[in-house]
Amino acid sequence: MTFTPLSQAPWRRPVSPVPGLPSGWTSPASLPARVEAWRRWLAGRPGGQWLLSQRHPGEFCAALVALWESGRVAVLPADDRPETLARLANEVEGVLPDAPDVPAGADQDVQPPLALTPSSTAVVLYTSGSTGDPVHLAKRFDQLDAELAAHAKLWPLAGTAVISQVSHQHIYGLLAGVLHPLCAGAPFCGDASRYPEVLAARLEEAGSAGLKSVVVSSPAQLSRLPDHLPWTERSAPCRVFSSGAPLAAPHARQAERLLHAPVVEIYGSTETGGIARRRQTRGSTWQPLPGVRLSFEGERLLLRSAFLDTPDVWWQQPDRVAPAANGFALLGRADRLVKIAGKRVSLAHIEHTLAAAPEVIEARCVDLDRSDGRLGAVVALNGEAVPHRHESRRDLIQRLRARLARHLEQVAIPRYWRFVDALPSNPQGKLDRGLIKRLFADLDDTRAPRWLGERRSGPDTCTLTLEVPERLAYLEGHFEDYPLVPGVVMVQWAIELARESFGLQGDFLGLERLKFQRPLQPGIRFTLELMRREDGIAFAFDSREGRHCAGRVRLQSRDGIGASHG
Repeated sequence: MTFTPLSQAPWRRPVSPVPGLPSGWTSPASLPARVEAWRRWLAGRPGGQWLLSQRHPGEFCAALVALWESGRVAVLPADDRPETLARLANEVEGVLPDAPDVPAGADQDVQPPLALTPSSTAVVLYTSGSTGDPVHLAKRFDQLDAELAAHAKLWPLAGTAVISQVSHQHIYGLLAGVLHPLCAGAPFCGDASRYPEVLAARLEEAGSAGLKSVVVSSPAQLSRLPDHLPWTERSAPCRVFSSGAPLAAPHARQAERLLHAPVVEIYGSTETGGIARRRQTRGSTWQPLPGVRLSFEGERLLLRSAFLDTPDVWWQQPDRVAPAANGFALLGRADRLVKIAGKRVSLAHIEHTLAAAPEVIEARCVDLDRSDGRLGAVVALNGEAVPHRHESRRDLIQRLRARLARHLEQVAIPRYWRFVDALPSNPQGKLDRGLIKRLFADLDDTRAPRWLGERRSGPDTCTLTLEVPERLAYLEGHFEDYPLVPGVVMVQWAIELARESFGLQGDFLGLERLKFQRPLQPGIRFTLELMRREDGIAFAFDSREGRHCAGRVRLQSRDGIGASHG
């Protein structure tokens, strides 16, 4: 099947179903019926902009097409948090439900599908908010078509199936995970594929159906691929994409080794669309995508592109670059300068200096906007270098501070440090302000554990990495010569973090199988495993020293039936 632009309605062409793929996949052959259901639901409702937040990529795609064919515009929120959706709902004409509830036999007056005008707005997207509040940006059909054509030229999808691990609510996941396979007539899936176990199963499913896979992923996903899963050459994808942030070189090599496929990074932004690509195991230079023209003024990168809102105007990218043969190398954002004690300090310079340390994979330096004016650092470390006790953490901070002291004045050296296995990221692959706030929340909330990240192996299991802050309020007056976290506090942490992770709502009913085995002391790094159950949660606190605490919490919903998943 050849590539067909969006403006030519590729979903309306006849497509044969792909035999052998399970129901979790979306086949282009099945889309027309779902589109018609959404068009019937929309019939008679207001025009204009509609809020579309749908996790299942097939249902998302059908609703998106129905909006387009009825002359409406899709507004895609940056996240699905209730407060975000509530705020945006007041700014649009309507909100699409999870599914089109059309009564059987209903006879709506549905107008014929409208032809798509290339110059019309297709979607409204939101930036990640990495350096401030998210900003909304409109994308026309001609912009999307131009970028999709570049993808099709570089990476055709004939004979493939697309597996997306990232959100289609953002430009990268929208293009690579949904619209490109739609235009190429290729089956696609997403949703639970963000879990490594599901990804491995999806690869096997595509292989069994006689299709090669294309994986749309991110640095956060690729940095956490487990070794123990059956990543076989027989089910290996033909390529893997990564975007949202630069992929650390060790993670690129590890992903290629496990998945037996080339990992292609795409550099760009919501504003610009894609700019360049690279395969880091072959070189660090970024090469422009087809249709992107580059110009350099010192370390400034200028570009012209059909993916831009004004394709004939030079756009200045905020990243600093070094021109290289057939492309460029990234040096960091030019606008990442802050004033500390009246002196201009480059956050990118601090990050590059830290990344040169042998134990460091990558680092982010952040302005926490605190009254003391001091900076924070989030540092991803090689596994053996991760500190697990107060003493090793203190020694590591001293070594890194000594390295920075050779390049910076003392006041510019970060004061607050967070050590992680991999940099946390939002669905767009960015370490945004929300995650930064969570990483450093214990500075202002002395009752909270220090949050260092989380991973999920399924919808009902979440493992959080945490530390006991040395200044935890609950340590005061509790065994002065041998401070430890009281057992009741550990149980309360489990309940509060489970509510946050799973959205659980319910009144506390009681505890079961509660067992305390080891004291949890200040400075200890530990994991909290949370498992959602029908009647509440099960939890376990573990560290390198062993198990500290485990048990079950029973919750009752407000209606008295059982714990609800709000």
